[in-house]
Amino acid sequence: MTPAEHDYTGRTFGAADFRDRVFDTPAIFTDCVFTERPDFSGAVFKARVFFTRAVFERGVDFHETTFEKFANFEDVAVTGDARFTGAVFETGLLLEHAEIDGVLRLDRVQFHETRLMGPLRAKEIDFRLVVFHRRARLEFVTGLVRCERASFYGGVQFQLDGADIILKDSELGPASRVATYTAERERYGRPARRPRLVTVSGTDVATLSISRADLSACKLMHAHNLDLLRVRTDDAFGLTPRRLRLARREVIGDEVRWRAEHGGGRRARERWRPPVDWPDVEAPQLAGEVVKTYRALRKGREDSGDGPGAADFYYGEMEMRRLGSGRLSREQWRNRSLRGWTAATGEYVLLSLYWLVSGYGLRAWRSFTALAVVVALAAAGFMTWGFPAKVKMDYGDSFRFTLRAATSLLRGTEAQLTPTGEWIELVLRFLGPVLLGLGVLAVRGRVRR
Repeated sequence: MTPAEHDYTGRTFGAADFRDRVFDTPAIFTDCVFTERPDFSGAVFKARVFFTRAVFERGVDFHETTFEKFANFEDVAVTGDARFTGAVFETGLLLEHAEIDGVLRLDRVQFHETRLMGPLRAKEIDFRLVVFHRRARLEFVTGLVRCERASFYGGVQFQLDGADIILKDSELGPASRVATYTAERERYGRPARRPRLVTVSGTDVATLSISRADLSACKLMHAHNLDLLRVRTDDAFGLTPRRLRLARREVIGDEVRWRAEHGGGRRARERWRPPVDWPDVEAPQLAGEVVKTYRALRKGREDSGDGPGAADFYYGEMEMRRLGSGRLSREQWRNRSLRGWTAATGEYVLLSLYWLVSGYGLRAWRSFTALAVVVALAAAGFMTWGFPAKVKMDYGDSFRFTLRAATSLLRGTEAQLTPTGEWIELVLRFLGPVLLGLGVLAVRGRVRR
């Protein structure tokens, strides 16, 4: 076969069958138009191949094709799917400014030397079981990038515009990153959109950093080394649903899904219902799984010196412990396990009190409000039962005495009390400093860096 026999520049093909063909010399399909779906399955390109500006009107099939030399797919246009399943690219690949209105199937493809792919547009990109032997930069405008059991030995940078990305059971090399792709906003005529991670379950994220990406719906459970995940975006996570509360906190998608499925009564579950545009991901079954996820994220922020950021994850961790123990208590009661019910109920009551009076030591207003209520009630108790009948005190005098008794810094002279008054004073001198200390610690936790 002579070199001229492999030059198809500008030709129009109908049903083109190149299955198992061996191209020993450069193959040139520049500016070709394929009106039917061409089949290159099993073909071997031993020399360079050029599909520059080629048009595939009904898709194209490169199933298990081998490209031993440089392959150029610049500016190709595909109507339908472009299938490269099981292909091997032994040297370079140029796949940029491609327009694919179907799925770009790159599952089980071996990229030995490819370092850059894109920018390109596709409806969906399938990277399942793909292997990149070199560090790669991937620039895509797409709806979904599916990386399941994928391997990026040299690391990978995903530059994505508006894509959902699945990173499940994948191997990421050093300095991997997911970020928003902004360089081609003029080409596509609109502002860039942040990519959204759907899951990192089963993936070691120790080398992964997130920059200008959305983690609000991400399934983080079962990811490895989650405490080493680096999130460079302040608003990467979602916020708790709006209600009559003074503060909203960061919340992970795993908690949202668990609460929507298992979190109390119908109204509570409805309030935590995920938005309709969230990806369909199975809800956690056990609150303890979400607790472990929050604990790892909290450790990561503490190690990076972000105390206020770690506080939100600590609050989420404690909330899931409280709700999980409450659910376990009900299950143990139905199973008639007295020992299990007692342990779970005790933990639930203790955590509920901790939540109510101080927001797990993170809501200063709750501690100070609880302290004010305790002082007001104790003052009424002192006025009614606390002083002997011969001692005349109105509510104002009783309130001042109560306030002195509730703190260690403003204690005045001892007053004569009835036995009931002494009991009230004992409880007050225990609760007062505790609530005051919780409030001070909550303030310190919010302002420290």
